[in-house]
Amino acid sequence: MRFKRVRKDKLLFIFIACFTVFCFACNNFTLAKSEGEVETFFVQKDYDISQRTSINARLVKISQKAYFYVESEWYLNISDEQRAIVNANLNQLTQAFDKEIYPKLTALWGAEWSPGIDNDPKITILFEQMAQDVVGYFTDANEYMRQQSPNSNEREMIYLSTNALQSKLLKSYVAHEFTHLITFNQKDRQKGVSEDVWLNEMRAEYSPYYLGYDPEGVNIAQRINDFAQSPSDSLTNWESKRTDYGVVVMFGYYLVQQYGVDILVSSLHSNKTGIVSLQEAIAQKGETKDLLQIFNDWAVAVFLNDCSLGEKWCYKNPLLANVHLPANIIVLPSRGRTNLALSYSLSEWSSNWYKFIGSEGDLKITFTFDPKGVFALKYVLCEAKGCKVSDFFIDDSKKPELLIPNFSGRYLSLSLIPSVKARDGTTNKPSLFVFSVNVQTSNEPSRLTQEEALMNELLMQIEQLKAQIAQTQAQILAMRKNIISCASFEKNLFLGLRDKEVSCLQEFLKSQGSDIYPQGIVSGYFGALTKAAVMRFQAKYGILATGYVGPLTRAKINQMLAQ
Repeated sequence: MRFKRVRKDKLLFIFIACFTVFCFACNNFTLAKSEGEVETFFVQKDYDISQRTSINARLVKISQKAYFYVESEWYLNISDEQRAIVNANLNQLTQAFDKEIYPKLTALWGAEWSPGIDNDPKITILFEQMAQDVVGYFTDANEYMRQQSPNSNEREMIYLSTNALQSKLLKSYVAHEFTHLITFNQKDRQKGVSEDVWLNEMRAEYSPYYLGYDPEGVNIAQRINDFAQSPSDSLTNWESKRTDYGVVVMFGYYLVQQYGVDILVSSLHSNKTGIVSLQEAIAQKGETKDLLQIFNDWAVAVFLNDCSLGEKWCYKNPLLANVHLPANIIVLPSRGRTNLALSYSLSEWSSNWYKFIGSEGDLKITFTFDPKGVFALKYVLCEAKGCKVSDFFIDDSKKPELLIPNFSGRYLSLSLIPSVKARDGTTNKPSLFVFSVNVQTSNEPSRLTQEEALMNELLMQIEQLKAQIAQTQAQILAMRKNIISCASFEKNLFLGLRDKEVSCLQEFLKSQGSDIYPQGIVSGYFGALTKAAVMRFQAKYGILATGYVGPLTRAKINQMLAQ
């Protein structure tokens, strides 16, 4: 057989072509991983407990959708008992991730990048020791080749604190961070834009609630507390503080209640970001209101939270039923003519609450605002039979005024609720917008003697005391809501039950003090926190601590109720 001579340059071409195909195949081939393997990962030093930049982690579990790595040093140094608990929790998490978190969140928000930069459809979930108050994070540095991002792990991954492995909110934390991974694909990769942090966090905070992972309202209660610490915090100026989460979560729940979760989904799939994307999504619903007006409606809702006045002015979620934001109280003198000039400031996309009480005669309010800001302003007039919400119309061409005849004779209070955004449309830089409120009463002026002046001062102090009494009465009313609404318990109660008697049980446990039921949540759902409270109660009174409310436990509770 004769062989044809092949030229060297042709051989070189064939070699290069084969080598290229081989390299391409290698880049698209993923070696099988097995449990027990140890790998080195880059981590973010700002979140790490010791500001490390890399750690070794053991592959502890592999599920259909994810690899679960745990920091080796921590995992090997915990006790055998703790390790057994961690492994059990990871077993539950793998099931939840494959059957609940992954399919439901990708169906809602869209997919993460898959098979992704590592050509592996599984994502990586890494548990490391993190700084105090840090429970997890996501970084898009891992979504790029190491030539572009030197500290890239070159895979789709999220990070969780090892403390989360022993938390009842473990699934919630994973759902939160996984939402960030999805957002990167939907926004950065597909649209070429980066989402505003506050809106990114709003969706991530909503995901656990969407999955039903907070039936007793533990996370919601924490966010309510975060919001109460700084209710005038800016929605858009993100500083990674707990109070930032408070306002974002409270406004997010309100938005979804009013317009459905589609608002958050549509804004995610938009090629716009932040406020503009939300405004666009709302317009697609046929809503003609500016988002600032909706934000101002929400500010009224957290102040009144009264569905009898209309669905706009309340939360329907029973876990948010007790939200009533207190206002800054301004007591007006009851006698003599008043002319007060009050000056305040607001951050962009924030609100505040001012309640005026007292003063005989007519009341005139004049509002002057910073021209660099666009203001939305509502006022709430309350009388004995209830409150009414109205718009304080603002015309840029003149100072808006409000005149209320015979104010104290007809009304208990007037509350002003302003919200503001930047006129130039900026949302992510700190800005303060000044406004002033001029308050005048039309009582006829009179010359006051020294005694009358003293009397006037005393009357002002009395009005202030009245305001304090009103606040105390409101607190007492809130406490009365905790009165146990069942006289006795006639049936057994247990984990997973949702029932009116469960609410009664929670009320009873709450009345026993924080050492029995520190969370004090009354939701009607018998969850893990309620079970733990029952076990503490049983242990205190010598009953076998099972967390099951059977005949012996019911008998003890009924005995105490009868007393």
